[in-house]
Amino acid sequence: MKESTRQQLVLLSEKKYREFSAALVPGEEKMLGVRLPKLREMARKLAKDNWKEELATEDFYFEEIMLRGMVISYATMRMEPEEAMVYITDFIPRVNNWSVCDSVFMKMDILKKNRDLTWDFIQPYLRSRDEFRVRVALVIMMAHLLRCDSNGKKMSRFRNITMSDLENIDAEKEKAGKYLSPIFEKINRSFTEGYYAHMAAAWLVAEAFCCFPALTNRFLNESKLDDVTYNKALQKIIESKIPEDEVKCYIRGLKK
Repeated sequence: MKESTRQQLVLLSEKKYREFSAALVPGEEKMLGVRLPKLREMARKLAKDNWKEELATEDFYFEEIMLRGMVISYATMRMEPEEAMVYITDFIPRVNNWSVCDSVFMKMDILKKNRDLTWDFIQPYLRSRDEFRVRVALVIMMAHLLRCDSNGKKMSRFRNITMSDLENIDAEKEKAGKYLSPIFEKINRSFTEGYYAHMAAAWLVAEAFCCFPALTNRFLNESKLDDVTYNKALQKIIESKIPEDEVKCYIRGLKK
């Protein structure tokens, strides 16, 4: 980012927040301690100005990389998806922690404008051996592809899940969008790329369970997930407030 932008970030930094955030992002030493709402506010303003000049400079701090991704997210909303992918492709290699990945890509709404293009775009990243490129692809699938119904509209999670909901496979098939089965096919493997790939895959499965409990239950019973990812997915489902206690007890019984 430009030196003037860097100085703004320095002014917004908080020592106590940096200490708190650094503990959540192991290995990140170049952190200022700027809160996410402040970064998003800056990004929105920069995206309305000469944002390409900002991207032409290099980043030093953790927050600059985060800000770059947010600027891209806001600026590309005015583009055609094909053009936006150029900037997103350039950004992905800069992602080296879960915080930047999730904070940027969970909110990158351009990826919803042409979901078929987005699906094709993430395929090489799903096959990567780099854990954060895999995580980027998994987070994109979860945030922008998973929760689509058969009409392409965003679905709500269940308010509560009962044991009887685990039997409604045919009803869920009619409701599910075109990406659910391909998503299950793509993640039905061992995740050996690293901890943050394990965690993202587990998070995706747990989110799928809250939207499609019957189909996700079938996936869990037939899956080829590695034990770490599989058991972490069960844990995340159990930690959710949506499944009823009887469902949680059943899920505990699936542990490997």
